[in-house]
Amino acid sequence: MASASCLAGRALAQAPPALELKPLDKQLFLLSGAGGNIAILQADDGLLLVDSGLPQTAEAVDAKARSVGAAPIVLINTHFHFDHVGANERLGRAGVRIIAHENVLKRLSTPQKNVFFNRDVAALAVDGRPKTTFTDKGDLKHGGEKISYRYLPPAHTDGDTTVHFANANVYHTGDLFFNGLYPFIDYGAGGSIEGMVADADRMIKAVDRKTKIIPGHGPMATQEDLRSYRAMLADVNARVSKLVSEGKTLEQIQSAEPTKSYDDKWGKGFLKPADFVRMLHAGKSSARS
Repeated sequence: MASASCLAGRALAQAPPALELKPLDKQLFLLSGAGGNIAILQADDGLLLVDSGLPQTAEAVDAKARSVGAAPIVLINTHFHFDHVGANERLGRAGVRIIAHENVLKRLSTPQKNVFFNRDVAALAVDGRPKTTFTDKGDLKHGGEKISYRYLPPAHTDGDTTVHFANANVYHTGDLFFNGLYPFIDYGAGGSIEGMVADADRMIKAVDRKTKIIPGHGPMATQEDLRSYRAMLADVNARVSKLVSEGKTLEQIQSAEPTKSYDDKWGKGFLKPADFVRMLHAGKSSARS
């Protein structure tokens, strides 16, 4: 089992893979390899981006986006984590309009502590902070596309936003959905696995069988993939909760392998099964104290 500091070091030390740009329809593209998945919408007057990747890929993200068309002019952040706001400052200095939930602005404006990874995160420079915020939802048109962004109740963090491109029927979930890997849940920022399950139910209702789903991490997904994710989260939560209620220690819970039946599909990502269980245990322990 890796320690929190080792996990954080692994996240920071790993060189990001080469960025890959994939068309989803005639105007909409998926940019992967820069941390969190990025959506890029092409328009004659400029690009709209959903999330901006890691800090160390900011220049590459900007260049890759500009290869699609005119320079970016709008950016929507799905939440405040560094692997989704890394190019904010670069884009903000260029005059890009940054949109996010009001809680994202609050967290980007002050130092944060990632408890699980034992990592201090400095406030983001003013240029990289959202200039347009919302409390519930918003809609806009860009390049002929209808875009709806919606705040969902705390789950991964307390500022999670989904973005729906109505004409293309493409839905960006941010880190409310990790496709094919166990998700990180930021309990220190209002997250919980119960919230993740509840928001998965909301997202399932917001899409249909033809919707192309962009997860925060992992490959493109479908509604059925989202259903499988929701079922896994609910079952693992029930198993871990039962063991916690029985007074089992973390070591005993890990030894019981409550994720075992899911590990082949979900346990080969960054967060290994024992670490996922440790995260859930820590969250439940803090909630009980």
